[in-house]
Amino acid sequence: MKARVLSAFAFSLALAGCGYTHTFSRISEVEPDLPAGVPLVGQWTPENAELAGKDFPVANFAGASLQMTETTYAFAGDRGTYAVVSLAPPARMDIQGVEGPNAGRLIPAIYQINGDDLTVCYQLGPGVRPKDFTSPEGSQILLVHYRRH
Repeated sequence: MKARVLSAFAFSLALAGCGYTHTFSRISEVEPDLPAGVPLVGQWTPENAELAGKDFPVANFAGASLQMTETTYAFAGDRGTYAVVSLAPPARMDIQGVEGPNAGRLIPAIYQINGDDLTVCYQLGPGVRPKDFTSPEGSQILLVHYRRH
């Protein structure tokens, strides 16, 4: 149990962008009349991840899974809301941390769903929203591949 908590904390630190704090306002590219985020609803288990161009072992997630409702997320003590801002490929979402290491942060991300597979690319640093599903060396971009339960 202690190892799981420490690993979840390590992942949360990665999500916290290695100490960098995003505090910008919501990105103004929201498309009107987007359908609810129903395809994102569910429990997602990380299968593999990459951070700054390097493998980020799934073992670091300590068995945690991503829980998503139509508007909220929870992952190992990190909780908040998300809003889909565009469905045009790559689909874009804004993630707003409410509780945990990302409280008060807005994390721009892109995502794609293929059946029960979800790929999310998070910008954890001061850069712009990722444009594609890569995690370049030296970046603070976290790329995670999830599988729905």
